[in-house]
Amino acid sequence: MPTQLRIAYVLLALVVFGSGFATAARLVQSGGGESPHFRLFDQANQEAGQRVFQTRCFVCHGRGGKGDGPSATGLAEKPQDLTDSNWQRTTSDDRIRSVIQGGGPAIGKTGAMPPNPDLTQEQIQGLVAFVRSLAAH
Repeated sequence: MPTQLRIAYVLLALVVFGSGFATAARLVQSGGGESPHFRLFDQANQEAGQRVFQTRCFVCHGRGGKGDGPSATGLAEKPQDLTDSNWQRTTSDDRIRSVIQGGGPAIGKTGAMPPNPDLTQEQIQGLVAFVRSLAAH
């Protein structure tokens, strides 16, 4: 086999394997129940969710999602640290959607977390994607 052909095969293999690793890195585990499932990381939704987060949620959760926003100090119950790896691992996307839409009382928490009934499902999904992205911080 000519050397150039071998090099082409090696490069092709690197591209195929490399793209497989990149795709696997973009998978985000969803759910927290008995049978975890995966969804593709949606960059556009995450960016839209970040915009909503930085206008509504940061006041309590902080710019980086650590629960250290400017209003957090006056609350009886500290806002959730959304970067906490244990919380990220054990909290389902459905639970996050519920608390975003219905506020703290929707999941048995304090009413300090207000409901957001005006958000569209796309905005809520964007917020969920952004919250999930905070796991790496």
